[in-house]
Amino acid sequence: MFADRPAGAGRWSLLAFSARPVAGIAAGALLLPCPAEAATSILFDVTARVSPGCLVDGLGASGNAGRIGTLNFGTVSTFSTQRRTATTTTGQAIRLRCTPGVNLVMTIDGGAHAVSGQRNLQRTGTTTARIPYALCRDAACTLPIVAGTGYAPGVTSANSEDVRLPIYAALTPSGTMPPGTYTDTLTVTLTW
Repeated sequence: MFADRPAGAGRWSLLAFSARPVAGIAAGALLLPCPAEAATSILFDVTARVSPGCLVDGLGASGNAGRIGTLNFGTVSTFSTQRRTATTTTGQAIRLRCTPGVNLVMTIDGGAHAVSGQRNLQRTGTTTARIPYALCRDAACTLPIVAGTGYAPGVTSANSEDVRLPIYAALTPSGTMPPGTYTDTLTVTLTW
């Protein structure tokens, strides 16, 4: 006769028997273990690869981060021929964080009023009044940013939490400009 213990408590059988005493051996019950149920273990891997990249704070699903800032040459006299400069470095409106050493590349198009590769500010309300200007990677404007050509701003451990996109600009008015507001809009594309 076998009696099982409750499920989950292991399997043991109680073997009860009766016999006549033989040579000093008394009849009794023995508690014997039964073979355990077989269990199978299977392994599987879980992996993740973290690649270097950048985070543009405020970037929506469209991929449009908004405006980087404004290049403002200020107010210029109609008769001025004095060279003017502007930069976005102090007023950059977006925050860019990158993995140190990531290959960040910035490309800027020719703007809304480019003619034969030359960027131009254009007077509101006309298509003929333009002021040519240059974009540069340095304050002295000796390293031009050619339309559609990418360059690396450089990401290091020192600037990785607040990467600046240094854009400098220079223009020299002709001294014969009609009064008005002159503007242009550029598109900056960041890849990594």
